[in-house]
Amino acid sequence: MLTLPRPLDVPFTDTSAEALRLSLDHGRIAPLASRNVHVPTVAAPTDTVIADTGPTLAEATPELTLTLTVIGSSHQAVLSTGPTDVFIETFACLGEDGDDSSQTRPRWDREDIRHGRWAGFTEHRFTATRTHVSGDFPTAAAEVLAVGADRALTADDHLSVAFPGQPGALTALSLTAAGPERIAWQSWHCYPQHGEIVHSSSELRRST
Repeated sequence: MLTLPRPLDVPFTDTSAEALRLSLDHGRIAPLASRNVHVPTVAAPTDTVIADTGPTLAEATPELTLTLTVIGSSHQAVLSTGPTDVFIETFACLGEDGDDSSQTRPRWDREDIRHGRWAGFTEHRFTATRTHVSGDFPTAAAEVLAVGADRALTADDHLSVAFPGQPGALTALSLTAAGPERIAWQSWHCYPQHGEIVHSSSELRRST
């Protein structure tokens, strides 16, 4: 179900799509809005044997939470096990002189794949597209909200905010998959001052 974006009483400060950078090493940034999502996990076998029943499953596995956050017309996706952050995707205007040496420019319309170890997930996939809007920008931004809400797993898995002073200045995030083997989310960053909309798709996968 489509819900109206949450209005924020903070200035729209981000510059343009050209200033966006992707990082998997940047620390948490204080969010303007956030949404927590529980991620199902699968218990791993142990060597424990009870009587003649054979190996048992672990009694407890780390609980995973994905937090989707809005930071200006930018976002972070944070995967946590309890109080510990194990993965942070930052797609934001981080600045050229930031101390994050891993930040990279998005390769528009091309998929970036990175490998690592994040609570059992071993592959991160990221794609970003940039669209120039020549017509009515607020109408195009409203369509973004409808698409984001439609792709979310549930209404609670869609987060959108609106910034004052710029019609169509929106950021929207949607969780599109959440399972033991794959987590996926999408974002839309709207820049009315440049007539640009950036759409990103992200995934965390486990190796097969």
